[in-house]
Amino acid sequence: MKFHEHIIRASIPELPFVLAREDLARGIADFARHPENYIEEVSGSRITKAEVPGKTPGSVTFGREISFGTLKFEEEIELLADGSYHAHIDADGPRPASDFSMTIEEPEKGSLFVRFTYHEDREPPHKETHQEAQLNQLRRLAYESKDRSILVKILDDLVQLKAHEAHA
Repeated sequence: MKFHEHIIRASIPELPFVLAREDLARGIADFARHPENYIEEVSGSRITKAEVPGKTPGSVTFGREISFGTLKFEEEIELLADGSYHAHIDADGPRPASDFSMTIEEPEKGSLFVRFTYHEDREPPHKETHQEAQLNQLRRLAYESKDRSILVKILDDLVQLKAHEAHA
């Protein structure tokens, strides 16, 4: 079941350069390999399975363990040829299996967006209680805040890289 989806514009006028899809894809790939550099609450990560060709042409998959203090999750990561990212976590006790995707979209030349999608392997309740609805809304807001932070960090890193390249 799709739990949440939202989109953020990446190619903003304040950038001192024209954002290329390849630059954004490189930033997303770095996030996939080093999430602790992008999410403050992540205390560490490590690659647990080497990169191998993915299910779709040009993609790669690898295993990753991500740590939030003593809480650890084993994920399967796929980086697609178009720069998109997909993470899958198997169910574990009361926690359902889930998927998180970041997809680069370019509705017109030079106009880049990132779509963030969250799926959970659970049946939707017939009627959410007020408390469940509030909790789910807080989760959605937290996801959006985290996603904005990831994208801001990717863009900040690109600004620094481009400035360094210009002075090299």
